Parts: sequence; C-alpha cells; structure tokens
Amino acid sequence: MDARKLILTNSFTLRELLRLKMQYLSKKRIVYGRIQKVTEDESFDRFILLIAEICSRGFFWMYILFSFIVLYTYYSNGIASGLVMFIISLFSVWYKFFICSRSEGLSIITTMKLSILRLRMRWYKISPPQAIDD
Repeated sequence: MDARKLILTNSFTLRELLRLKMQYLSKKRIVYGRIQKVTEDESFDRFILLIAEICSRGFFWMYILFSFIVLYTYYSNGIASGLVMFIISLFSVWYKFFICSRSEGLSIITTMKLSILRLRMRWYKISPPQAIDD
C-alpha cells in the first residue's frame, strides 16, 4: 500500500485535511516564499507522514511501558490497584495527546488519527520522512 492510499483510508475529515493543508502551505511559505516549487520529498502527503511521526513519537513505548506496569500491579496487588494504575496510565496517554496537539495546533482527535496513521505506517512498512530535531 502506498502512502497516499494509506492517508486516504485513515478516516480524516475534510476539515482536518484542510487544516493540515493550511499548515503545510504556511510552513512552505516560511521556507521558500511564494515562488519556489517543492520537490517530491516535500509534498503534502510526506508532510502528513512527518506530522504523524512527530505526533506519535514516544507514544508507543509509553503505551507498552504502562501496559506492563498495569499488568504487574494487577497480578501483584489485586484488581483495585491495577485499576488505579490503569487510570493513571490513561491520563498520562491523554496528556501526551494534549501536549502534542497543542504544540502542532491540531485537535486531540486529529492527533489520535495521526498516531493511528503512524501505527498503520509501521504495519505496512512505510518509512516516515526524517524529522530534524532542534
């Protein structure tokens, strides 16, 4: 499956895609101005894949870590403490989505969809573009 088909089948709404398109155009204007044309590596679909990579960075490892903590707490201390750890881990995951959505200027639902897109990218072995960390 190619990247465009993966993006189209990820259930983005028109409003979310338009919001991402406006961010793409504003960032393109900042870098190139209005005259320069972009290459294949700087296209809109690659931009969405890059934002998906940025939004889901560290999320999967945090999810796996909290899953092991919840299971360990459940089996060692019982149902009540396992439930408390589950709620704490759920709040930390929501906090990660909130921070990422605030930093990128997106809604939390869009950030969740981008994280699902990153998971599907990993499933179909589509490599994301490389982000340069500052």
